[in-house]
Amino acid sequence: MVDNRLQAVKNVLELNAALFRRALEGVDQAAGERRPNDHTNSLAFIACHALDARFYLMKLAGHERTNPWQTLFDAATDITTMKEYPPLYEVVAEWDELHEATLQCLSEMSATELDAESPARFPTEDSSILGGITFLAFHEAYHVGQMGFVRKYFGFDPVVKR
Repeated sequence: MVDNRLQAVKNVLELNAALFRRALEGVDQAAGERRPNDHTNSLAFIACHALDARFYLMKLAGHERTNPWQTLFDAATDITTMKEYPPLYEVVAEWDELHEATLQCLSEMSATELDAESPARFPTEDSSILGGITFLAFHEAYHVGQMGFVRKYFGFDPVVKR
């Protein structure tokens, strides 16, 4: 049974996952790696960062998984040092698998686990694991929003249609 406090977080993660997939839909590798200007990130960079953050959320929740591109991500301190990107279709496939694992992991967490002190600090007053997971869901939504903006900037259909 899912701790009721996690339901809103899971809803945000579900929406993030759908919008993440839509943001990369129909985007080829070259377009995904293109940047609007020298001061902004590409869709591919933002997607890789969001994926890496989702792996971190899983670790915080006690279910560490191996990121197949960890060494590539670790080697890059920012977009200017990112020398290579995984294929976007592989990023989406990894995202989908990780998303399902995340939902399963969260549904198995007890109140005691959620209330435990987080080993990591986040810019929130809630220093629990639940507080960390909640912040990371917000962080993910922030970057998925950036993906939608960059996608639209390059002339692709908007992620959210009215």
